[in-house]
Amino acid sequence: MKDFTVLHDHLDGGLRANTIIELSNNLNVELPTKDKDQLEKWFFENISSQKNQVFNKFELTISIMQDSESLQRIAFEAVEDLRRDNISTGELRYAPLQHLRKGLTPQEVVEAVSIGLSNGMKKFGGNFKSILCAMRQNNDSLQVADLAIKNYSIGVVGFDLAGPEFGHPPSKHIDACEKINDSNIGLTIHAGEAADFSYIEDAVMNCKAKRIGHGWQIIEGCSDNGDIFSPNTETSEYILEKQIPLEICISSNIKSGASNVALDNHPAAKLLRSGFNVTLNPDNRLMASTTLSREYEIAKKFMSLTEDEESKLLENAKNSTFAEKKQRGGKRRGRGKGGRREKKGKGGGKGERGEEEGKEKRRGEGGRRGREEKKKGGRRRREKEGEGRRSLFLKHQFGLVTFRY
Repeated sequence: MKDFTVLHDHLDGGLRANTIIELSNNLNVELPTKDKDQLEKWFFENISSQKNQVFNKFELTISIMQDSESLQRIAFEAVEDLRRDNISTGELRYAPLQHLRKGLTPQEVVEAVSIGLSNGMKKFGGNFKSILCAMRQNNDSLQVADLAIKNYSIGVVGFDLAGPEFGHPPSKHIDACEKINDSNIGLTIHAGEAADFSYIEDAVMNCKAKRIGHGWQIIEGCSDNGDIFSPNTETSEYILEKQIPLEICISSNIKSGASNVALDNHPAAKLLRSGFNVTLNPDNRLMASTTLSREYEIAKKFMSLTEDEESKLLENAKNSTFAEKKQRGGKRRGRGKGGRREKKGKGGGKGERGEEEGKEKRRGEGGRRGREEKKKGGRRRREKEGEGRRSLFLKHQFGLVTFRY
């Protein structure tokens, strides 16, 4: 039996339809239907983020996640559902400041979710942590960063920038990212899902993200050589060399309409074959009508994923959790021939040689171009920081605007 690890799973995007119906009755929340099958269909259909349809779906789930009891139950059931899908390790993310409408404090929200996860693990096993999301269209990311750091001891292992991507580059929140990078908390940033490659560049080179949420549009920084993608920018080469994990979500990317990617051209498997650190994830199990095991089946059926490649995906995810990174102290591993990582042999030679050979191969003209781009990148960072701070005057009043993340 396969042992799955999930890195990118939104708590408010994976509720059970029956739970939504029960809680809506208790909380007097109006639903489009109280039939379980029809409600699941409603969540799955018409969720184009380009048409803002998806925002209504998340507004509904978030509206019933405003008290401690509901948050505990939803976290508990998430563990049960993930364990049924043979997931032994996972990180569930949510935006704590989205759950304050009925008087909970941010700390009480985090504690409620942590209790639900803990109770779920006691009953069903597994190892599940949480990631706190700051909404990138708001100006409260430092508050969320402080909250994540404060709650490391109760299972918060990550910080994420989520929300509407286009128009909100990661470096608008550079202060929060720097604070996270000086702590025990891991930094992941949604980038390259609904916006272009420059957002990935900003997340990695300026904000120093350790993982990229979605990130499939890294292909814009690569040359398509038929069977593989080859980096042709400093950023894409850095991501390949450092093996920064890409949290790819096939079904969600296709269904959300945030881009023109489709099942027949999704680059997940090709990026893996190119040596990138690809992981598969469900994103929003309810809205995308999927599970993690189904994402693997999709890759096998439509992208000709082999057994060896499936094993590589499983290994990538297992080694990319923030808890695992913390245990290893962030130590890099070498990549062998063809950009793929190799295990270190006796005496430590093979993986290190693969890494060094890879470095040497990329030097030369590409290195000179990279140094020039790095200088430009520094200037861009300073410009973006100034622009970001100037533009943060726009603050959304909580409860009036709810965005997907």
